[in-house]
Amino acid sequence: MATEDEKKRNLARLNAMIIYGLEKGLWDLFGESALATTNVVGRGMLELLEKNMGLEIAGESPQDMLTEIGRLFVDEFGIATDFNVAYEGDTADFAVQNCVLMRVEEDLIKAGIKPFVCPYLNIASAAMRQRLGERTAIRKFEIDIEERRCDMQFQMV
Repeated sequence: MATEDEKKRNLARLNAMIIYGLEKGLWDLFGESALATTNVVGRGMLELLEKNMGLEIAGESPQDMLTEIGRLFVDEFGIATDFNVAYEGDTADFAVQNCVLMRVEEDLIKAGIKPFVCPYLNIASAAMRQRLGERTAIRKFEIDIEERRCDMQFQMV
């Protein structure tokens, strides 16, 4: 019989396997156009955060909102160890360190798939559109496996 810690690790592995399988399946079906699902996926994630977990993404500017998302994911969920937000002109840069999905993203990259089901990327995009009325374009989503960091850039359009 598995211990509670083993069950938690196995559940994390199962979740990672599901995410990998879904991303790979969408990529296999749609190719690079699967990236267009980012906002739709983010809306679903945001809805679950609010409805099932009672959390609300708040903020009056893109920087405030990204800071709140980073704080929730680091402090409340523990799915990353650190984040940084920088806002200049009409762009917001968002960096995430040691995300728990890094291994999934590494496997996707090795398979020739650009990861696109990232909770930070998806929820940030959806939240800025819904809460601020800001139409956002994702200008950068880069994953540095060696540094275990993801860098995103959103542009308000």
